[in-house]
Amino acid sequence: MKARVQRSLTLKSMIVFFVITLSSLALFLGIQFSYLLDQRKNDYLDQLSNAVVQIQKPLTDSLLSSDLNEVKRLLVSLKTSGIMGKAIVTVDGATVMNLDFATARPIPDWAIKFAGIPVEMTVPLYAYGNTILTAKPQGYLTLQVDSNRVYRFAVNTLALMITTYLLLVLIIAIAMTWCVSRMIVRPLRKIALELQDDDNHDVAVPNYHEDDEIGLLAKNYNRQRKIQTKS
Repeated sequence: MKARVQRSLTLKSMIVFFVITLSSLALFLGIQFSYLLDQRKNDYLDQLSNAVVQIQKPLTDSLLSSDLNEVKRLLVSLKTSGIMGKAIVTVDGATVMNLDFATARPIPDWAIKFAGIPVEMTVPLYAYGNTILTAKPQGYLTLQVDSNRVYRFAVNTLALMITTYLLLVLIIAIAMTWCVSRMIVRPLRKIALELQDDDNHDVAVPNYHEDDEIGLLAKNYNRQRKIQTKS
């Protein structure tokens, strides 16, 4: 009766495991990157929201009195937050004021789509005391976070994730190499050294390899040697 392999040592299963592991790591790090980026963008928007509360009423009053100098002064006061990129005031669809607080730098198109730039919020400006939801606002204030700041954070975080991924790939590759060496190369080397001996004896089969390809190889060799010895 021919012996059959019960437990395969082929590299196919190891390669499949390696690919699945790397794919899972890439997916996990991708989700982690998206979470960190969204969290940072939300933090920026929260800072802007807290800052705009202080000027929302006086800004509305300035629009009602058509005092553009005061509107500009109030918008400039938001610059102290350190994350302001642009402030736009519109009334009836027309832009009343457009201020840039950050130096414009070229950002790749892929980064704009990838990082969701620009990060902005729009706040309606209601007349003081008018909180009726159906009331028409006096205008709208649109605040944008400094796109360069968002871009740098996204690139730095992405670089960190890629470095972490490559490091994990290296660790897994070393572990896989060690497993292959211990499970396949060492037993084969031991069998090869035993076959070089002049002593006519059976090749020893480790208990761990009794039901895999190496065990099958050693058993077939021992069987063939016995057949030749008897003949």
